[in-house]
Amino acid sequence: MKSPRSVLLLNPPGRLVYIRDYYCSKVSRTGYTFPPIDLLHAGAVFSKRGWRTQAIDAIVQGLSVESTISQIEGMAPDAIFVLVGAVSVDEDTEFLKTLRRRVPQARLIGSGDVLREHGREWIEAGLLDAAALDFSSQSAARYAEGETEGLHDLIYRTDDDIVAQPFGKGKVVALGLPPHELFRDYPYRFPFARSRPFASVLTDFGCPYRCSFCVMASLHYHGRPLDEIDAELKHLQSLGIREFALWDQTFAINRARAMDVLALLPDGPDRFSWTCFTRPDCIDLELAKMMAAKGCHTVIMGVETAKPESLDSIQKDFTTDEMRAAFPFCREAGLETVATVIVGLPGESEEDIEATIDFICDLDPDYLSVHTAIPRAGTTLRQEMIADGLISDQLANMDQSGEVVVVSSDTLGPETILALRKRFNRRFYLRPRILFRLFRQNMSNPMRLFEQASEGIRLILRNTG
Repeated sequence: MKSPRSVLLLNPPGRLVYIRDYYCSKVSRTGYTFPPIDLLHAGAVFSKRGWRTQAIDAIVQGLSVESTISQIEGMAPDAIFVLVGAVSVDEDTEFLKTLRRRVPQARLIGSGDVLREHGREWIEAGLLDAAALDFSSQSAARYAEGETEGLHDLIYRTDDDIVAQPFGKGKVVALGLPPHELFRDYPYRFPFARSRPFASVLTDFGCPYRCSFCVMASLHYHGRPLDEIDAELKHLQSLGIREFALWDQTFAINRARAMDVLALLPDGPDRFSWTCFTRPDCIDLELAKMMAAKGCHTVIMGVETAKPESLDSIQKDFTTDEMRAAFPFCREAGLETVATVIVGLPGESEEDIEATIDFICDLDPDYLSVHTAIPRAGTTLRQEMIADGLISDQLANMDQSGEVVVVSSDTLGPETILALRKRFNRRFYLRPRILFRLFRQNMSNPMRLFEQASEGIRLILRNTG
């Protein structure tokens, strides 16, 4: 009997701890990592079509380029589904050159933010055979099987040309069962996980909102069938996994569907614990309590800025009043909260950012995540910054975290933006009430207390000087 074709799900090595997941690449500020959702969903598609799946996460395994390539040579895969990122573009291109030379038989299919605008160039240069625009699409696997007709969500090479096919249609897309077992034993770390091992879960793809700085607004939004999500949750239980991060960009976009997803989660001793993203205008006290009852413990919400004009400019479509209501709803339900903000938005002055710092301290979330404004591929913000002459349309190296690459706004230079981001973190985390609260919340979980303390120290060290 002929053995099935094999596909390698690959997160390549890097000089730093890179996160290249879900068309959003950045440097991990405190070394946290998690199972890559791109690889899990691509693996589900390939597996459903009869492929044998293997995985290497060279970042979390701490592998060098040579050791990674040597392992791949031993596996001899027929196809490789590989993550790349704008944050690591130079390293990734060199790695792919070596991979192509050393493993010539494998079809190389890439997934990553840098490919949204530069995928054709990477294929023309021979670095990849195809670039996936939707890692949950069937097209990447069909292409690896030799098909070149009727594909979508893909840029790919044929014998005669390079073809770019846009997103397909459909509101609900069947995927298959993500191969969580391949990633279960890797030493991933996530700041909000309360136990290990933990998983990455996704019940829908993209986002219907129009935030100008976010690549998700340019993706084809679609959901997964509820029975498939149910099967995945049961698979996690069979693997002994009781913790997951829900990477849906906005949980409860559709409240009825959110209730259906919550109904799939078990109660009692088999209950999961989990973290999710949502928006201040999507959550109320009733929903927050239902989420908590089903094991949710941490909610991440984008605040971005306290300046109303900026909220309008970046098309957030909610108000500061809705923010002021949402965080107390979560607190009353027993949920911990994370506020995300952006420093360096167009038109904002140092005084505006100081006002946002005051606003965040008044909201008093449990945690804060400060990003810099980055013109990511496929975003309205990128188009605006190109039109204003702030960046070149060839800019590929970007880092949303602001650890490596900081881009000027129309009002502030990179050094000022970086200094304000550091000040933001110091102002928030060095308040005695926050330090006391974090100790009190985590004292019953020694593993989490140690990790929170370690990450806090690393964060403070990064934001001094």
